[in-house]
Amino acid sequence: MMKASIIIPSYNAKERLYLNLLSLSYQDYPHQDFEVIVIDNGSTDDTIDMLSKFEAKFPLITLRVDQNRGIAYGRNLGILKANGDILIFHDSDMIASKDYVRKHIEAHQEKNKVVCGLCWLRIYSFYYENFKSFHQQLFKRLNNPYTGVQQVNDIVYQLISEKQIKDGSFMNYSFEFDNVILFSYLKQTLQTYKENLTGYHFPWRYFLTNNASVERKRVLEIGLFDEKNANWGFEDFDLGYRLYKSGSEFSVRHDIISAHQEHERNYTTKEIKASTDYWFEKYNEIDYIDMLLSLLFDIASIFPPMEPIIESTHLNSLMEEIYEIRKLSRYSDLLDSFREMLQIAKKKYLKQEEQIQLNDLGKSIDFNIVFQKVNEIHEKFGMSHFYNAFIALNNYNSNSFSTK
Repeated sequence: MMKASIIIPSYNAKERLYLNLLSLSYQDYPHQDFEVIVIDNGSTDDTIDMLSKFEAKFPLITLRVDQNRGIAYGRNLGILKANGDILIFHDSDMIASKDYVRKHIEAHQEKNKVVCGLCWLRIYSFYYENFKSFHQQLFKRLNNPYTGVQQVNDIVYQLISEKQIKDGSFMNYSFEFDNVILFSYLKQTLQTYKENLTGYHFPWRYFLTNNASVERKRVLEIGLFDEKNANWGFEDFDLGYRLYKSGSEFSVRHDIISAHQEHERNYTTKEIKASTDYWFEKYNEIDYIDMLLSLLFDIASIFPPMEPIIESTHLNSLMEEIYEIRKLSRYSDLLDSFREMLQIAKKKYLKQEEQIQLNDLGKSIDFNIVFQKVNEIHEKFGMSHFYNAFIALNNYNSNSFSTK
């Protein structure tokens, strides 16, 4: 039986996808024990031609979607076609280390595991003349001594050779990406909760589909990726969240390594806003406050120089206090108010103030009573994290309602 299926959705990433597949050809795991499924999501850059000519050492399945219907749709096609017990998610712009497949498979000796590999490693495998200033400056600052640079076309230069993929020396050019708030937070969190994330209430935040694996049957049980949102953003967190809520255990493995090939971002501001709106609406219930908190924090990591409203180091303690509040019926209305405030903060973050309906909010919540109770749980139960978060949200939403 096939042990693993590697799911790779791709859209106009032909040259990066080629290096991805090349790295999988040099894995130190038996090639007959894993398959690679590439979903060409309506590419217009001759990806399908490259795939037809690629000499794979492993079973390679190519699925073509004539029109891009979103990354969730593409991944789901691959999942339904897969024969492996384990699904390994590996985006088209990744390059895997030689032991990548073996370590993912070996990590699933225990059942019901979600395995998250190292997600913040980056590499410049190609230089694009249309790089914007950020990439130009970072590339120059790295000052890597690339040898054998080849010009692919008028605007693309290949920096990493096939030989360097084969012998693994491409990793000498990789670097950790610290300019994203989310990655800094994830690294910091691991120092406290270690690789098994024991006691951590947001483990799905490590479930990034550039380097993650899970049992196929678990994904089928919880309903695959959500195709209702065709926009870019958070579809991997959504699947990870549902896996977590349905009882899966998460672990982070620093030794499962794959590097992201840098390129210009493949989403627009309009698209990420539409995606954020979708997830905030989907999880707009008290039971899902943890997801709303996570999403609000993640907006700041995508739209710098925003700063998170709530300190990242306080998120887990805040969630523990929310669990305690849920046990106290007298304070149940606090969580509903908190949920409303998270929704308003999202709209203000994304400059959607015109969508805030303050009159409707005021009809359902008496904020004089709410703030009395916020002070009460702070003084009576010492719930400082919830108190501070509530006040911080109120200050950010200062034009939304009064604390008097």
